[in-house]
Amino acid sequence: MKRLLAASLFVALTVAVSLAAVANSGQAAAQQATQGATAGQGHGTFSVELAKALDSKKLKEGDEVQAKLTGSITLPSGATVPRGAMIIGHVTEAKARSKNDSESALGISFDKIVLSKGEDTPIKGVLQAVAPNPNSDTTTGGPIDYGPSLRMATTNSAGAPDTHSAPIPVLTEQSTGVLGFKNMTLKDGVITSTNKEIKLDSGTRFMLNVAMGK
Repeated sequence: MKRLLAASLFVALTVAVSLAAVANSGQAAAQQATQGATAGQGHGTFSVELAKALDSKKLKEGDEVQAKLTGSITLPSGATVPRGAMIIGHVTEAKARSKNDSESALGISFDKIVLSKGEDTPIKGVLQAVAPNPNSDTTTGGPIDYGPSLRMATTNSAGAPDTHSAPIPVLTEQSTGVLGFKNMTLKDGVITSTNKEIKLDSGTRFMLNVAMGK
């Protein structure tokens, strides 16, 4: 009888220890997952539009670049930044095509989000994709070349498709490279072109790959 009681107590103790180990393991895994999610909240993508036109022939490294949010975003702190908020960046590289350079180039990096009351949130924003101003017919950046999978139908006042309007490229979080401009490419935040210079109208859209903080 005593042996049976001792064996039962031993089994019960072993099960309790095993359950405690499983619980601790699950708790540790959950904690790691939470920490990973928290660390990942400082990175994402969002779309902006140029506030002023840019010309690689007239710019130099360090010149300020101004853009505006095309939609509201939420910061890791939980604060909401409204559409139209200013995003400030700078030129990292600018040159026109010349005898010594076969391509023109324009590099841009974005540095901060300007909040209300003069507050700023530092960011590191790299160009992920570029597209023309969807609300303008001007194409000073070069001939338009709209990809077949990146088109948005336009309509006239009667609601029927307008066959006379050019299709409009639409930037999404998955967009990469240059969309809508011929003879341009994008790599590591620098736009290059075989055109004499790179001109981007105000309203030109950028999809930024953003990390919060510097």
